[in-house]
Amino acid sequence: MTTTCGRIAGRTHRGRARFLGIPYADDLYPDHAFAPPRPPRPWRGVFAATAAGATVAHPHVSQELFPDPVVAGPCPLNLNVYAPVDGDRPRPVVVWLHGGGFFTGGNASPWYDGDAFARDDVVLVVPNHRLAAEGFMILDDGVANRAVLDITQALQWVHDNIEAFGGDPSDVTVAGQSAGATAALALTGAPGARGLFRRLAVMSAGTPLLAAHGRMHELSELFAAQLGVPRTRDALTGASLARRLELEAAWLPEEVRARPGEVDERARRVRPGTFCWQPTLDGEVITVAPGDALAVPGAVEALLIGTTVEEWNFLLGPVTPAPSVEACREGFAGLGMTDEDLRRYLRSLETDNPGRALAQALTDRTFREPAHEVAATAAAAGIPTHVYQFAWSAPGVGAAHCVDLPFVFDHLDAPGAAGLLGAGAPAVLAGAVHRALVRFSGGHGPGWAAYDTDERAVMVFDEDPREVPDALRSTPAELRRG
Repeated sequence: MTTTCGRIAGRTHRGRARFLGIPYADDLYPDHAFAPPRPPRPWRGVFAATAAGATVAHPHVSQELFPDPVVAGPCPLNLNVYAPVDGDRPRPVVVWLHGGGFFTGGNASPWYDGDAFARDDVVLVVPNHRLAAEGFMILDDGVANRAVLDITQALQWVHDNIEAFGGDPSDVTVAGQSAGATAALALTGAPGARGLFRRLAVMSAGTPLLAAHGRMHELSELFAAQLGVPRTRDALTGASLARRLELEAAWLPEEVRARPGEVDERARRVRPGTFCWQPTLDGEVITVAPGDALAVPGAVEALLIGTTVEEWNFLLGPVTPAPSVEACREGFAGLGMTDEDLRRYLRSLETDNPGRALAQALTDRTFREPAHEVAATAAAAGIPTHVYQFAWSAPGVGAAHCVDLPFVFDHLDAPGAAGLLGAGAPAVLAGAVHRALVRFSGGHGPGWAAYDTDERAVMVFDEDPREVPDALRSTPAELRRG
């Protein structure tokens, strides 16, 4: 396989090929961690793309939902390609943006294995990008949104090279989950990414979709002050990487750092937008907010968007001991909601656990309602829009954040998946969810009616997938009862 930088050798198995750790940009460390990405350097000989590449430096997270290995080595701005071996036509391409709250994650996770996509005639590309301060800190003398620039550079690599892997550079869908979905939406307002993708598949994008620029500026000033250096590219690059990671670990969101017994504190402190680092409307890299970008007809060729119905169950809900009513009242107040709202959620969920009520209110406010707003905006602009809700309930956590990932990748036997999904996760449902993204990436629609502001048709993925009108306004119990 020959790319613009040189020859590459991967591995093949059962008619599918995988190429791991391909540099799409030059190395970051030690001198360029806070600089825009630079094109990769050509190499001599054959690059062995047979093992996971380096991951971007990030702190360890104690409450991982699925495996997130940290791999040392050069050139962390690398990508993996999964492709069919044979064929006489270019295949559609899916560029998958990983989740992790913009403070963790990478393409080395075995949950992002793209074998099923290659099996189904889709070329899957999974890039790394910078995280936390490296990716988003606002500098006095540097460009913002460096992680978005990384993703754009990866898309440019796809445009220039994917034909060699059997992909069609003119038929690219950007897909992502959690922070990856938020990043995908941010690309709609990034001039540098224009023309590098056609469709968006957005899964569990949490709000805010963009951080307020003033807020990100304040965080950047505080981070530099605590690090003890000026807020400049050279000063931050010269600071100890170990010290930066130590500080970033201290800045992890309270709900991630909290110990399992601290459910009351978690209930009190969880708020929308508590994740520190994320894309911002800087006016240069990102010039238009996603809601405004998608209001323009033709902004994207098509949009697929949805959430799980119980996103926050992994931190509050049946998986944790019940927090106190007082703590949950404070949590509801933090959402701008009242004690009556708490009582209403308890009634609708048919539970006396206020933690479940708070988890569902957070899910609705920070995931489901924003998905409805984005879908309505795009549909009103004439963009073919398809909406889903993932409602299958895993033992103990229900349809929590990340439960849908092994279904999207049709990889229920991924390492660690059984620990989250339990035994007996339905393979038929995994086939249906995965097939929807495969169909969508091929330009055929995912297999159900388009969303509009009248019917509001939504596909509910459960044991028996079905279309449900106005499903974004239904409770999980109502969706499961049909």
